[in-house]
Amino acid sequence: MSSKSKRLGTLADIYQAENLDGTIRTIRMEKIEPSEYQPRQERKKGIDELAQTLKADGLLQPIIVSKGTKEGSYKIIAGERRYHAAKSLGWSEIECKILNRPDKEIYKLAVIENLQRENLSPYEEVDALLFLKNMHQYTDQELGDLFGKSRSYMSEVLSIAAMSREDLDRCRKNEIQNKNLLVQAAQAAKRGSLDDFLTLFHKGELKTVKDAKSFNQKSKDEREKTPLGFDLPYKVKRSGTTIQILADSEEQSIEIYKFIRKELSKRFGESQ
Repeated sequence: MSSKSKRLGTLADIYQAENLDGTIRTIRMEKIEPSEYQPRQERKKGIDELAQTLKADGLLQPIIVSKGTKEGSYKIIAGERRYHAAKSLGWSEIECKILNRPDKEIYKLAVIENLQRENLSPYEEVDALLFLKNMHQYTDQELGDLFGKSRSYMSEVLSIAAMSREDLDRCRKNEIQNKNLLVQAAQAAKRGSLDDFLTLFHKGELKTVKDAKSFNQKSKDEREKTPLGFDLPYKVKRSGTTIQILADSEEQSIEIYKFIRKELSKRFGESQ
């Protein structure tokens, strides 16, 4: 190995071994890159407004970075929007707080920072929490302790993740941005009444969480009176783990079959 190669290897080793945890430094922009583990989905939303704030007031809080894989490089843990805003202003460098953390903790720190700043949409928050739950095996109680929330709060928020991607997209298109309303939408989807829920929301007849809870309670009461959700005459017989649904005619049986198949596909997907 040449002396130059030995020197480069030594510099890389020093860089990786150097303990910079908690250090605040000014780092050139070209040495910083966004992290692939970023809970925010719309990474550049509101960048122009933020750039104007940076131009007027400067950077009030350093962005948080960790060492990158390349020598002298860094990846963003939190503050990516500030980074993009500064870059749009032509800044050549930016103040950073450097943290030394294992890769598995990088995403967790990004989620914590964004949740504490209340910058994530409810959809981004659900995806981020679900990632932590699945990848790092957190229980609802542990997630609650991590973010200073109750276990029941975490369970409610994560219930949103049980919705199909199609139903979540419909809620997003209807501009349901209130987290608690979205939890109620998830309850409506679970009971098969999301269509009516969204119709009332779109009309402005379902504005508050109280309205949504009242709607879900009413839907629950109605479904308990007619378990299959419609008024066709039928009888239900239970024997152990077997359930028989008896209708008065073949046409009614077909309608009941179609309804059940539709409900099962909502919850478990189309059978292959």
